[in-house]
Amino acid sequence: MKKRFTYSNPVVFNSILSLGLRGIFTILISWLCVFSVGGYAAERPNVILILTDDQSPSNPPTPDYPHLVCPPGFGFGGDKVLSPHVNRLASEGMVMTNANVSCPVCSSSRYTTLTGRYASRTSGEIFNRLFPPGSMAQPENNVELGRSEVNLPRLLQGAGYTTAWVGKSHIIEQHILEKPALWGTAAAAGLKGYPMVSDPKTDARTNQAMRENQQWWRARIRKEGFDWVGAVYPGNLLELFNKPSNVHNVEWTTRSVLDFLDTRAADGDKPFFLYYGTTIPHGPDPWGKNKDGFTHGIDADPGYTGEGYRTDLDYSFMPSRELIKKEVAAGGYDVKHAWLTWFDHSVGAILRKLDERDLSRDTLVILTSDHGTWRYGKTTMYDGGLRVPLVMRWPAGIRQGSTYPHLVLNTDYAATILDLAKVTVPADYKLDGLSLVPVLRGEKSAPLREETFHEIGYARAIKTPKWKYIAVRYPEDIQRRIDAGEKFPAFAGAPSNPFPYLVANSHLGYHSSRHNPNYFQSDQLYDLENDPREKNNVIDRHPVVVVDLKQRLKKHLSTFANRPFGEFTR
Repeated sequence: MKKRFTYSNPVVFNSILSLGLRGIFTILISWLCVFSVGGYAAERPNVILILTDDQSPSNPPTPDYPHLVCPPGFGFGGDKVLSPHVNRLASEGMVMTNANVSCPVCSSSRYTTLTGRYASRTSGEIFNRLFPPGSMAQPENNVELGRSEVNLPRLLQGAGYTTAWVGKSHIIEQHILEKPALWGTAAAAGLKGYPMVSDPKTDARTNQAMRENQQWWRARIRKEGFDWVGAVYPGNLLELFNKPSNVHNVEWTTRSVLDFLDTRAADGDKPFFLYYGTTIPHGPDPWGKNKDGFTHGIDADPGYTGEGYRTDLDYSFMPSRELIKKEVAAGGYDVKHAWLTWFDHSVGAILRKLDERDLSRDTLVILTSDHGTWRYGKTTMYDGGLRVPLVMRWPAGIRQGSTYPHLVLNTDYAATILDLAKVTVPADYKLDGLSLVPVLRGEKSAPLREETFHEIGYARAIKTPKWKYIAVRYPEDIQRRIDAGEKFPAFAGAPSNPFPYLVANSHLGYHSSRHNPNYFQSDQLYDLENDPREKNNVIDRHPVVVVDLKQRLKKHLSTFANRPFGEFTR
């Protein structure tokens, strides 16, 4: 997708020649300026959006859990993990050090990423059946792309982009992917079941069923705005419902990305959008080790894929897993972090392919995560769940080595991509994001946002650079039960709670409430500058701040028609 320049006016051309070498040199310098970062970026770029799974930035640093890192000086650390390709991406682009997600759990965040809309706005049938209009919306892992809903890939298709998908879904047919008892019924005709313990390596019937199920999911995803669909994990690895296949395979998904990039010559100058959702580092923990090694991660058999067991695929675009472990050890790094170097080589393979296809300059690469996990912040309004790493590289449009320290929200990704693609958003499409294009082009260094809005289950929050206000409110029927002194179920035999967990997933609620002592409090205020771990609820010390943030929260909630949330919507 190169910018072409022709010049055919002989009168002007002869006038240029008459200027002599110095004049021609001056004009050439001027042209180079035009085609430098600012001018060249007028073209609509290709976009590759890489989304890791459950990954916090290492800021604040966490000794017990390695995170996506960038070179020292970028605010992410860089001394614990060998990640030269991610480091290259960061040094050649922009690191955004205060990036956040609006809803910190897998499916909701992926919905927001692919629509630019808050999760509660989904038109998904199951979500709206659970929470019909007039009731409180409770977004968590129950949000999906509505059938035929306007979304980012559909809008890009309309603007002439080729759209592609690789990797984890978790936002399509949630009720089917989580219930294999439905496979093969009218609701999921074509999906085939198999025993969970059957090994596709030795059981041909299971292997064939998984192969056919993969094609079912690829066809289903195409219906939501994707021209090309490669390797798919319908949900988490566990939701393959096959114990031997419950292992990460970075090479399988990476190969699919490279296969798509190899198709670009056929489309000539037609730009593309590629969504790549990795399974790393969501459970099964790739750093978990037993007597046989990291058996769910880098020591797993690479033949296990989301489409059964395969030995016919060429993975030579990455070093072997054994070589990666040796590389990590030789560099003086802890081998339990080798899974990150493994993923780093996936990024490296993609960057090399872009270089080989002469696509690098015109491609915006976005590397981020669906939400964080630090201090069990997943499914909470704490920064451990909201904060994510965010790196963007676009040689034609972003000055290398740049940073942006101000608030960014994952709703902004779609808004930015649509802006760059010159897409006119339909008037009736509520886009919640702000375009980051002025930031990327260096035209604006001041904050684009004064605050960000967040939602999960029974909680909502407003975050500013200094403050965060969290409100926990329950529907009236549940509040009556709380007021009557009823106790609510806890996870795995733990003592019952005086309040429900914020989300239906009791496992996540249990761990989040254990590690965040203010979890159940109805009103919370944190000074993020002086208390980044959000340990001290200072709600009673700053009444003026609380009034201001409550008003801001009320303003955001007013945009959700017929969705009550306590006193904020009365």
